[in-house]
Amino acid sequence: MKGKRIGEGRTAEIWEYGARKVLKLYREGIPLDHVTREYKISLFAHARGIRTPQPFELAEVEGRNGIVFQQIEGASLLALLGKSPWKVGQYARKLAKLHYDLHTLEAGDDLGLQKERLKWGIHEAPLLNESEKQAILSYLDTLPVGGKLCHGDFHPDNILMDGQVWIIDWMTGVAGDPAGDAARSVVMFSMGVVPEATPGIVKLVIGFIRKRLTKEYLREYLKLSGQTSEEIERWILPVAAARLTEWLPMAEKEQLVQEIRKRLATLTTD
Repeated sequence: MKGKRIGEGRTAEIWEYGARKVLKLYREGIPLDHVTREYKISLFAHARGIRTPQPFELAEVEGRNGIVFQQIEGASLLALLGKSPWKVGQYARKLAKLHYDLHTLEAGDDLGLQKERLKWGIHEAPLLNESEKQAILSYLDTLPVGGKLCHGDFHPDNILMDGQVWIIDWMTGVAGDPAGDAARSVVMFSMGVVPEATPGIVKLVIGFIRKRLTKEYLREYLKLSGQTSEEIERWILPVAAARLTEWLPMAEKEQLVQEIRKRLATLTTD
């Protein structure tokens, strides 16, 4: 039986659920196959030694679907970054190491393919016309398929720390090219709109954190992986286009569209 609610996000709430367990209870309207997919990929990641909360079982509570996980007491890396922004370089390097480590693991095609997920997102992307979508899809076809484990949504709010470091939220996990997964993180780190009412000094701090986080993450990831910045850079266009299907503020989607069109213009003149 669930206890008190201890957290929530866009797609789910987190409830206490017995001794050292939590229930991730999905909101109404989230399809069951999304829930079972996260459970399957969480089991896969945990079985391969990734430090991720152990998934115990699927559950249905009050007509809603959920997953029972091992409880982690620590705060998210995003919350820690908010409390100690001067540690941004340290946290960025930690993120890069975690991301690189999971990218060394092979993933079966049964997890789903990165490029297929991106294709779906690009097809459904709002704010782009059909010729733009077709140009991005044609470009995506030229990129590598890859077969490594990719998280698909790797950012500071999906990392928990309690003395150890834990990766959560595997619904978007796929088999693919690590450079594409790193590119998605770069897009999330570097792009985002601060609400108009935010005080100027706070905007400056957020802007500094974004730039430093992106720079230090990339530097460390490239050092560990041996990849080049160009190998990650070439994935930004399709990743940014697919991101338009997500629940983002319109101002952020418009920022993405501006970046997408700038890159498309470069593509057609090369």
